[in-house]
Amino acid sequence: MGKGALGLLSAYWPEMTARHAHVPLERSSQFTVHRSATSDPDRIALATPERSVTFAELSDLVRRAAAGIAQRTGEGGRVAVLLDDPLSQAACAFGAWEADRLAFVASGPVPPATLADFAPDLVIARELAHAPPGVRVETPYTLSAEPVTFGKANLRTPVLVLPKPDRTGEVAHNHKTLVATAVAFSSFFMFEPGAEVVLLEPPTGWLGLAVMLAAWHRATTIRVAWTGDWAAHPDRVDYLAGSFAAADARYAGATPALRDVRAGVGAILGVEGPFSPSRRRRLARRLGTPVLTVYGRNDLGPVLGSHPTWYLDDAIGIPLPNVDTRPLDPAGGAELTIGWDAVEEAEIGVKSALAPAGGELSGTWLRSRMVGQVDPTGLYFVR
Repeated sequence: MGKGALGLLSAYWPEMTARHAHVPLERSSQFTVHRSATSDPDRIALATPERSVTFAELSDLVRRAAAGIAQRTGEGGRVAVLLDDPLSQAACAFGAWEADRLAFVASGPVPPATLADFAPDLVIARELAHAPPGVRVETPYTLSAEPVTFGKANLRTPVLVLPKPDRTGEVAHNHKTLVATAVAFSSFFMFEPGAEVVLLEPPTGWLGLAVMLAAWHRATTIRVAWTGDWAAHPDRVDYLAGSFAAADARYAGATPALRDVRAGVGAILGVEGPFSPSRRRRLARRLGTPVLTVYGRNDLGPVLGSHPTWYLDDAIGIPLPNVDTRPLDPAGGAELTIGWDAVEEAEIGVKSALAPAGGELSGTWLRSRMVGQVDPTGLYFVR
């Protein structure tokens, strides 16, 4: 970003939020689940239509899953978590990361070819019709073991793979990128202990993953809504989080407004390309709350967002903490030597501590392949 746009960005930058935030050198499970279990053990961490678990209970489930995964796989082992139960899915995914194993997470069965491409050493599933030859299959119940203490982790070793947006390959997160996402997302969107987040997306893509990491870093309760209506309606909901398309479809037409979103900040909705400001306004009226957007993809992570203290219908937002942007030539992706304050439109290039490895690079910048514009105050518009 050029000096002109960067200087004026302060007009919209949220108070009490660092532009570049410190990323602790910790395992992602320790920084999120276990830390909140220490500070707020009795607070609800995850609520599903069937049950709720506290941070203390979730921490124990994660430690037991990690021990069971470590017993069944060697160092550098690959674990496929194929579970539609949100609690089991989260416990096994965070357990795999704690054991420093590489995890692929899906909400239920996946095509045999997808599983074969990942080449897991262990599959965690309730049932699996087509298990790869020689691969061990476990259920969440048989996996549980007495917790063990793990040694120091290599925080740059991949622990999670996500599919690329075009499904031509995968991108990989390590502990450092997961912790960076938790720091940036929670501080930008002002997640606080005791807040309530209704999540429309499972943590199998960039948005659900970012919300879960950020919420559990700040001891914020997640109420699952991707399996249907969330359980035990609270007195208030501080955030509704999910993709813009999913929220638009779910609350379109005659569907009643989300009356529980009252005193809170509003809806955080993910977009991966151009969106209609008029649809955003209609959705905001139906929900009766501001609609905040966050732009990202599996190969970028969350990179731009509109903040709770302000939002404009036309703008995607401003860069999240620990995210820098640069104009690239849309024709070939080459870095432009001039800044955003000197060019009207360009491809958005991203340099981010939140981004997984495996995105398309142009020099040191990740290519978004989205042509955008930055106005004089630092707001991003996707064309």
